[in-house]
Amino acid sequence: MSKINVGIRGNKQLTNPREIIAWNAHQATEFAKCEDDPVYFVKNYMKIRHPDRGVIPFDLWPWQEEMLKMYKDNRFVISRIARQSGKTSVSIAYFLWLILFHNDKLVAIMANKGKTAISILSRIRLAYEHLPKFLQQGIITWNKGDVELANGSKIFAYATSSDSVRGETFSAILLDELAFVPPNEAEA
Repeated sequence: MSKINVGIRGNKQLTNPREIIAWNAHQATEFAKCEDDPVYFVKNYMKIRHPDRGVIPFDLWPWQEEMLKMYKDNRFVISRIARQSGKTSVSIAYFLWLILFHNDKLVAIMANKGKTAISILSRIRLAYEHLPKFLQQGIITWNKGDVELANGSKIFAYATSSDSVRGETFSAILLDELAFVPPNEAEA
């Protein structure tokens, strides 16, 4: 590994786009398994923050595994799921998988407040920081409101409004807390 270009802005957990990561045979096999299956990726490598236990492995419930498969196999998915059930966690797990293992994907996280959308993006950033280096892409942009990877994939956080993502074509969009978005903005 190159010692000159390690990390981003002093964070050695992040991969610099010029950083050289040498894979062994096991890592190459693991990368291929993760690339092929978001459930495998999440079960084996993704971490989330638990309110009581701190950063822990993401232990998926069976319905969350099905949701990941549904996201992977279908271009359009609409879910109406109760609050505090883990739906946002499984959605961000899918988004992380999507931007890591697919080039040039554009993802939007939208919520009733910009602060909420930024908070969701911070959860993706936390999960990324806890990935082993061989699964990471190089970081081009690493801000509160957006992340861009060396493979051309980008993820943005926005407040839901009638024009916040107008003119863009996204691979995936999360509309979180949609019940709290004023009807005139949600219908636009």
